[in-house]
Amino acid sequence: MSTHAPDRIDVAHAALIVYDACRRALTPSDPARRAAMRSVLDAWVALIGACRAHAIPVIYTTPVSRADGSDVVLLPTDLSVQTGTPSLTNCVEGTPEAGFPDEIAPRPQDYVFLKRRPSAFYGTGVADVLRMLRRTALVIGGGATNRGVETSVREAFSMDLDTVVVRECCWGGDAAAHAYSLDTSMKMYARVRTLAQTLAMLG
Repeated sequence: MSTHAPDRIDVAHAALIVYDACRRALTPSDPARRAAMRSVLDAWVALIGACRAHAIPVIYTTPVSRADGSDVVLLPTDLSVQTGTPSLTNCVEGTPEAGFPDEIAPRPQDYVFLKRRPSAFYGTGVADVLRMLRRTALVIGGGATNRGVETSVREAFSMDLDTVVVRECCWGGDAAAHAYSLDTSMKMYARVRTLAQTLAMLG
């Protein structure tokens, strides 16, 4: 049973996962999309700054596939059949899109993992770092909310990690799915909080 108060984050045992907050998502070339994502980028600046101030380890993931596509598996899912595109559409490894916006760029003390599948943990080494650092609590945000973030949050629950999802740091192309994930489906696996609430919980 957890010993800390229900709505605090155990700073001494927490880590932040910056899930797929890469340039392709947060600073896209399309001006309208870039403007729409500005508030998410600003939220990340605030959250990462607060975590650094509390000496919370910051772990970045970035979604990549090889340029030759040899690591992309085209599974026959309903979505891929319906849309004609693969379920996973990662950045090309090594391109600027797969990097991070300057405002939230990783620092030398941070951890950066290339990620080829939706989970932050599958095949990345993130779980190993959490064990090494003795971190049992997570703060996470990213996109798409209902896809990779929720996949990671469900897996974190199975790993007995106490997880807080930060609303303003999440995004998704499907507004209804994004809302359902935050308001309904992730509530079984995590605490979903606003940025302001999260910052107070860290304090």
